[in-house]
Amino acid sequence: MSSDNGLFYSDNVTYSRAINHDYPGILQMAEPFYPDSVGANHSNGFLNSRFTTDMLTTINHRMGLLVAKNKHNGIIGFLGLAPFSAASPSPVVGAMLNSLENAEYQHRPVSESNPFIFGPVCVATAAKGMGVFKGLYQAMWNFLPKDQYRTGYAFVDQNNKHSLDAHTKGLGAKVVGEFDAKSSKFWIIAYARTDKADLR
Repeated sequence: MSSDNGLFYSDNVTYSRAINHDYPGILQMAEPFYPDSVGANHSNGFLNSRFTTDMLTTINHRMGLLVAKNKHNGIIGFLGLAPFSAASPSPVVGAMLNSLENAEYQHRPVSESNPFIFGPVCVATAAKGMGVFKGLYQAMWNFLPKDQYRTGYAFVDQNNKHSLDAHTKGLGAKVVGEFDAKSSKFWIIAYARTDKADLR
């Protein structure tokens, strides 16, 4: 496993920041994970919002959109990142930030934890067992300057048990709260950087 400019390569999978050319592949890969898609299987997790090219562009420009590619250069996973800011264009993120306004994590205010927002994350069904989920998060820690970003926060729909288990059991993320938005209930999870998270 090697790293290069905050990205790395592992087991025939390359992790990098998305470029415009990647957006069609991301949209195509995401399609089966929308609840209203034909043949959608919630047991594999799902995406709450249907993405467009403009939305992907905004995510990438605001902070970063990371992708995993197989040896054929096909998109097999992606992870969005965003600043911990009230200026978020997402009403769900806005509701999460409001609920965290006076919250604490690891015995200090959330605002003092060098916070950022992570998600959405999605891994192609065909990539199951390849370590892409954890690989995207390793790429995230390598991509983000460690002196600026120490703790990521994300929301998980309370009906999305697959995603909650993947983050809490697979990564060691912690549930730190919950909130309601758009007629749905969400968990808030926190995922903190550790010294071993950096491979650079």
